[in-house]
Amino acid sequence: MNTKLWKRLLCLTMAAVMLLAMGACGDASSAESAAPAASSAESAAPAASSAAEVQEEPAQEPAVEESAAEPAASTEEPVAADDLKAKWASLSGKTLRVATSGVQAGWSQDDGNGSIEGMDVDVMTYICDYYGINLEWVVADPTGIWGMLQSDEVDTIACVTTVNEDRLASYWFTNTYAWESYSIVSRTEDGVPEAGDLDFWDGKTICTPAGSNPALILEDIIAQEAEKGITINAVYPDSSAVLIQNVVSKETDAALMVTSTCAYKVRDLGYTDTLTIQDIQWKDMPIVYAWGRKDENKDIILAFNDLIAQMHEDGTLSQFSNKWFEMDITPVPEGKDNFVTTTGDNAWQSYEN
Repeated sequence: MNTKLWKRLLCLTMAAVMLLAMGACGDASSAESAAPAASSAESAAPAASSAAEVQEEPAQEPAVEESAAEPAASTEEPVAADDLKAKWASLSGKTLRVATSGVQAGWSQDDGNGSIEGMDVDVMTYICDYYGINLEWVVADPTGIWGMLQSDEVDTIACVTTVNEDRLASYWFTNTYAWESYSIVSRTEDGVPEAGDLDFWDGKTICTPAGSNPALILEDIIAQEAEKGITINAVYPDSSAVLIQNVVSKETDAALMVTSTCAYKVRDLGYTDTLTIQDIQWKDMPIVYAWGRKDENKDIILAFNDLIAQMHEDGTLSQFSNKWFEMDITPVPEGKDNFVTTTGDNAWQSYEN
């Protein structure tokens, strides 16, 4: 009887041991299955030091998703830039011959070391560097650079280039990268004319460079004022570099210049107290790049338009303008378009493509 009792007790003991072993195995399996979840949390956040920290993983999920989205947002702009480069990859390695005068203060001027500097130089250099274009500057007399473009000696002009009726009928143009106006600089001692008052110049002599767009403007002003009985005399030197000195030395009463150049030159030469600048309120002048009417120029004009738009948007053009003129002349004036419309035979509007 005692033997049977001991056998039963032994069986019960063994069964209890087996149940405990099975429970232990179940705990181990649970721990192993939980390990991947802990590993996942570690990949998205610092390692959990306790079970409680691992359990907080669901609360971390929104932050993890937000963090994952950040790289896509931060790389969106560079990707667009890369797309632009890829779009015009065919321009890389090409050589662009660019005519400039080297005498247009603030736009294209001698840097004192035999090279040129200015806003036109900065903008053109930026565009060519961006697309991998080899840039070849051709410094020439401003009265002859349009003839060089016409005869295919150069590909384009970077010299505060604007348009007139003849140019619109003969060339293609990029969209605008700046806007200019006209001013007349004169000696303060002779009186300070009010803005827009052209009658003030009756009987006086104004100078402006020969063969330039300001020369055409001065001719228009003279013709307009003549209808009112006002006589304005004109002198046309070969270079814009002498305009301020002509006024200071009293060779002429005044000089007609683009506003930014006028302000730059007066400040740079130290004549702020002795010279006055009159806004003649004539008209806004689009600053563009001109090209010959050849089909092979169409792609580079479109590529320039694309990058000019990007430079307007990211502020690059404004930075160049403030650097040289301490004013921003790049925004499109109210009521104006950022493009010019060519005329005549073989007219082509790049902004329509």
